[in-house]
Amino acid sequence: RFGLELDLDRFMIVAVGDFNMGAMENKGLNIFNTKFVLASPATSTDGDFEAIESVVAHEYFHNWTGNRITCRDWFQLSLKEGLTVYRDQEFSMDMAGSMSARAVKRINDVRGLRAAQYPEDAGPMAHPVRPDSFVEINNFYTATVYEKGAEVVRMMATLVGREGFRRGMDLYFQRHDGQAVTCDDFAQAIADANPASALAGQLDTFRRWYGQAGTPTLRARGQYDAPSRRYTLTLSQSALPSPGQPDKLPFVVPVAIGLLAADDGRALPLTLDGETPGTGSERVLVLTESEQTFTFIDVATAPVPSLLRGLSAPVHLDDGLDDAALLVLLRHDADAFNRWEASQRLALSRLLAALPGDGDLPALDADFIAAMRDVLRDDTLDAAFKQLALTLPDETYIAERCTVVNPQRIHRLREQMRLQLAAALHDDWAWAYDAHQVREGYRPTADQAGQRALANLALQMCVADAVQRGDEVWPGKAYQRFKNATQMTDRLAALAALVHGHSALAAPALERFHTLFAGDDLVIDKWFSLQASANEPLAHPGGSARVVGAGGAGAASVLSRVKALMLHPDFSLKNPNRARSLLMTYCRMNPAAFHRSDAAGYVFWADRVLEIDAINPQLSSRLARAMDRWSVLAEPWRSAARAAVARVAAAPRLSDDVREIVSKSLES
Repeated sequence: RFGLELDLDRFMIVAVGDFNMGAMENKGLNIFNTKFVLASPATSTDGDFEAIESVVAHEYFHNWTGNRITCRDWFQLSLKEGLTVYRDQEFSMDMAGSMSARAVKRINDVRGLRAAQYPEDAGPMAHPVRPDSFVEINNFYTATVYEKGAEVVRMMATLVGREGFRRGMDLYFQRHDGQAVTCDDFAQAIADANPASALAGQLDTFRRWYGQAGTPTLRARGQYDAPSRRYTLTLSQSALPSPGQPDKLPFVVPVAIGLLAADDGRALPLTLDGETPGTGSERVLVLTESEQTFTFIDVATAPVPSLLRGLSAPVHLDDGLDDAALLVLLRHDADAFNRWEASQRLALSRLLAALPGDGDLPALDADFIAAMRDVLRDDTLDAAFKQLALTLPDETYIAERCTVVNPQRIHRLREQMRLQLAAALHDDWAWAYDAHQVREGYRPTADQAGQRALANLALQMCVADAVQRGDEVWPGKAYQRFKNATQMTDRLAALAALVHGHSALAAPALERFHTLFAGDDLVIDKWFSLQASANEPLAHPGGSARVVGAGGAGAASVLSRVKALMLHPDFSLKNPNRARSLLMTYCRMNPAAFHRSDAAGYVFWADRVLEIDAINPQLSSRLARAMDRWSVLAEPWRSAARAAVARVAAAPRLSDDVREIVSKSLES
């Protein structure tokens, strides 16, 4: 892709079971966490194989973007990490092959960006892609430096085009091989190789992406004039204050756009006022001011705008589209990312509308259910895409859309929506489970992985619905799949369906899983993690929660289970992978179980942060970040969370790693 070859006769790696990082790109001998090297179908999931390919590629690519050209100083960390994340993302897309598989990879990357980086940009640890200060550099190996840094590189590639970006990379290597340079040097090389590009013309403004923190909001409003066949689109941008940056200047925002006919979803040609009419149906608008207006001519019918295709910029989008417009995008958009985005927004709008009250989620409307059924049954769609489109927005992302966060209510409404969809589409899920079985031998290909992902989502939904109805058939099927599976993807997914579905079969399945894989550290990590992520069941009328088996634990027993698992002979706080699998999963990936009204989750968090800090400050600082967003919590969580953070901050002999995190958190 970039014409680069390794300058070593051998690419050597060593795998270590006790390692804080995923990997490290030492020139002569790369160091890897065993998690990102060791794999077999019997012990590793499709996701594991994908992650290994990505991480090995990342460290290999660092030979040029990190080692041969390195950072002038620590503030330039994204020079190597953002660029290399972009390269490994593109490599994985190229390896996936088909356009649909590329789109699935992009969707998953954006899900990760929104789950980790967007909250970081909105919290007390918000910092620019190129930080201007730090207490402990270990705290700046962050989603902002890595994933947002990759998005900045991606915007450059969008602004200069694929061939132009290759020219820019060639010039960058020609100029700087063997040097220690800056983010500005990289951007300058890309611009200099493409002097007529929008990047070159707005380079100083574009560099604000490196110096300003926060996630901007792009607002878009369109107006169609039928007599003149003109569509006027007004784009504006704004960014909230972040630590040390109360006011923000406009960014350069590339907006990939298409227009779809509102009546039948056909793609409309895009010609701006003053241009010679063309036939293209997608282009990139470049927003450089606080507000700009773009007028399209010869627009035959009222359009629905498809904006930020492929997430062409790391921003929030406010386009004012109603359900009817989102349904057009879901059914017809040529951009797979925006089709997925439409499915997420349709679900999100219903969840957000119900959040202010205290009752149950209203019954889902027929249009929404029909749209989800259409996605599931559409044989033109890739199975992996269907699985993503039919997976509801996660609780962390829902919380990011709220000014004040009630984690228990978010969980309750999302779970009610999931159960409604499970019941309303029961026959469709059953069909999908049968129709997407992989009959041939296991291969970790994009096509097979997609088939398994959709079949396993269908199984999860069928089990959840069956448990609600007191039907043991689907839990029994899941248990048989768990027992009979010859590869880890299906075995673990069946076990998860039992655990998260609160089936009575979860406990014996968990015990059987441990017996089967005792001694295999990476698999036992999955066993710990699954229990720490156990879904909290909804309370029945009268306030009681049905708790079935160890795997069906509610919030109280999830914490009790986590505490018990810390005493398990296989648990060691000194092993980073094992500690992450249990503690990080509970505190950072299970909001409903962690954010308890009695604050027991927060007390547990503070105890563990202090305990780990004495032996592994880097790991402790990662756990400390579970409380980054305490200030947006509703009461009683807010006061209890602040007290827990203050308790950690007041501890004597606290590491710089943790002190920086909790001090900034308390200042927010």
